[in-house]
Amino acid sequence: MSGISTHVLDLTRGTPAAGVVVRLSRLADGVWTEVAALVTDEDGRVKSLPEERARLTRGQYRLHFETGEYFRRLGSSCFHPYIEVVFEIADPAENHHVPLLLTPFGYSTYRGS
Repeated sequence: MSGISTHVLDLTRGTPAAGVVVRLSRLADGVWTEVAALVTDEDGRVKSLPEERARLTRGQYRLHFETGEYFRRLGSSCFHPYIEVVFEIADPAENHHVPLLLTPFGYSTYRGS
């Protein structure tokens, strides 16, 4: 299965981060263009970015996570009002899963499966 997916986990609470706005953009000719905007489900997942799925191509992509809004809803402050993860797709036929491990003061990401 090809496509782009993500999973946001709130490490402070030990739960999935539901309700996080996630925007996918693609870099072309030096300009970022948004191709999809979705919200994480109750399990903290965006299982696929369907608008992009049909035309996934080689190149650089960016996931923008609205983390400040997420923490405000929980009554908490945070250091990163948003997080942007830039990655490169070399083989559009592969699935690209980009998890985000989140706390109010830091984050980690990696290429998952």
